[in-house]
Amino acid sequence: MAVATAVVLHRGSMVECSDLVGALEAAVEAAGRPTEDMHAVHEAAGAVVEARLDADLTAFDGARYRLWTALAGIWSGKALELHRAARAA
Repeated sequence: MAVATAVVLHRGSMVECSDLVGALEAAVEAAGRPTEDMHAVHEAAGAVVEARLDADLTAFDGARYRLWTALAGIWSGKALELHRAARAA
């Protein structure tokens, strides 16, 4: 998830993200089958990699936005869990 987060936080173009997308591809392959909560992240990450391999800027931007949206949901959930745990302690 760290590599995926780095990809969406990187404000460079598709070409400038090439090294990160390469790392993302390796992470997607290593992750295997995603858990239910990570399914949207996994699919969007795969779409980012595919768009970069196809050199399709429009698809890349769309996939990176989908990845950003999926990660925002995951990180928001984690932040709320930590907040609730801290309040309960």
